[in-house]
Amino acid sequence: MSIEHLDTLHTELPELFQDRELAPFWDDDLIIVRVDDPEYVTVGEEQAIHLEPISEAHAKPRTDNIEELAMGSILPGAPFPELSPIILDVLGGAHGGGPIPYDDRNKMPPPDCLAFYLPFHYYHPTWWGVYLLLEGVVWLAGEIVKRSGGKVSHRRAIQAARLFLYHHEAFHHKTECFATRLELTHRKPFYKTGFERLYQKKFNTVDCLEEGLANASALIDTHEKLKDPSVKPALEGYVLESPPGYNQGVRIRGNFLPVRCAFSEENQQICLPHLPPKNPEVWGAAPHLFDGIANIKSRVNYVVPRTSPLAARLPFRPLLPPSKVQSSKQ
Repeated sequence: MSIEHLDTLHTELPELFQDRELAPFWDDDLIIVRVDDPEYVTVGEEQAIHLEPISEAHAKPRTDNIEELAMGSILPGAPFPELSPIILDVLGGAHGGGPIPYDDRNKMPPPDCLAFYLPFHYYHPTWWGVYLLLEGVVWLAGEIVKRSGGKVSHRRAIQAARLFLYHHEAFHHKTECFATRLELTHRKPFYKTGFERLYQKKFNTVDCLEEGLANASALIDTHEKLKDPSVKPALEGYVLESPPGYNQGVRIRGNFLPVRCAFSEENQQICLPHLPPKNPEVWGAAPHLFDGIANIKSRVNYVVPRTSPLAARLPFRPLLPPSKVQSSKQ
């Protein structure tokens, strides 16, 4: 499945979607910068990632490095940032990966306070995708530095934080793709009904497999990419001190595929309760059902509120939403 297939899906099965019309200029108080490759890391001390600002000048990718500019703001042990009110007021919903407020200072803020995912079921064609809050990445980088006892450099910490948050939100995207494949065969809307009901029923409990799997996936993919022995325990500690559900990521990591099979069966049963339950292991026969959209990396962005101190470091002009940039290049 690719991004181009979404238009056909929307035309042929509009009942699967619930298009959310956002007010014009709702994002005026946000700076949105496209991440050219959310998985890019370095071996040495060269630039960490190339970013292309989403501006009216689309001619060439810019190489201004937002992470270089933000690196000086890493403060290990700093209070975690609050979500911008405009994000909470306009975006989100009952789906996994939506931006959530959090004020429990006794636990770590979950990844969905530091990044979020907007599903194509609601935000096609313009705004769907993965959004990394720059303040959230910087905060998590500081947490990694602190938990590693200073063994992880600021550059490596910010790369690890970006990778972890991206892969967490990417699992929410993969869950949506799983739901979409079930919808294609049954011609019924499952994502906005059964998948959301299950998520809301389990959210903030240790039985919330979607968040546990998302953190497990993020731990696996981040370690596979970095293979840094100091980053691994730092991220594990963050996950273990996260809210219920999220904190299961370390446990689930070692049993990822069986737990994902159980998650698949849970969603099947809530969407199609008339079907007899089966041994969840049967889902192991079709692992591709959780494959994400092939070019999902083109829908990853950094978000910075214009009121953030970090915004003053960014030399970018007013920006356009991701889909407008995509369409302008076609």
